[in-house]
Amino acid sequence: MRRSLVLLLIFSMALLVQGCALLRSPAPILSDKKQSIPGAYHTVQKRESLWKICRAYGSSMQDVAEINNIKDTSLIKAGDRIFIPGAVKPIHLSETKPSADKTPPEKIISRPGLFSWPVRGKIIEEYGIYGGIKHDGINIKAPEGAPVKAAKEGTVAFSGVLDGYGNTIIIEHKDNYATVYANNQANLVTKGQTVAKGQKIAEVGGSPSSKPQPYLHFQIRCDNKPRNPRFYLPKA
Repeated sequence: MRRSLVLLLIFSMALLVQGCALLRSPAPILSDKKQSIPGAYHTVQKRESLWKICRAYGSSMQDVAEINNIKDTSLIKAGDRIFIPGAVKPIHLSETKPSADKTPPEKIISRPGLFSWPVRGKIIEEYGIYGGIKHDGINIKAPEGAPVKAAKEGTVAFSGVLDGYGNTIIIEHKDNYATVYANNQANLVTKGQTVAKGQKIAEVGGSPSSKPQPYLHFQIRCDNKPRNPRFYLPKA
């Protein structure tokens, strides 16, 4: 009886250690491509800067700039509508109390060229908000069967089928970045494989019933948070 209890204790500890190991190496998590996101649109008034708007809402200027595809904050003008993620309702800056915060304006981080284009073609769907739906990546028009290339060297973290994405490849890179390649006709690499920048990893898939033409769905993530690929790819 005592021996059985000891064996049971050892078995239970082994399961606990295995469970901890799984927690340390979680599988990549991707939300549904048609995920709705709470927020509100702010209509820019005269003498309002993106920094003042974001400070009033308590939002990250980087996140707001990326979700609205604003690479040059000096170009926003009165009348523009800017989506503020997480906002409950629009606010009027003139009705808010002046902030005593003397923190200098946040700078928008843009790193064009950090990643290369996985395919060349027209972007038919941008990163951002469309009809209240959040798009975590971009859709690049390309011929069916065209080669898909790794945007940066790294290690394949996933190669298989994901709901809402079809044949999908996820590559992990340095500095907690990852890239996602979805709607593939075929995946040509396997999990754990090391790939070089520019290496062919997949082929562009066909056109789903909801789309008029073949395309590659491409994402860039940092700490598993989607970022706007336009801020990291070379100018098209």
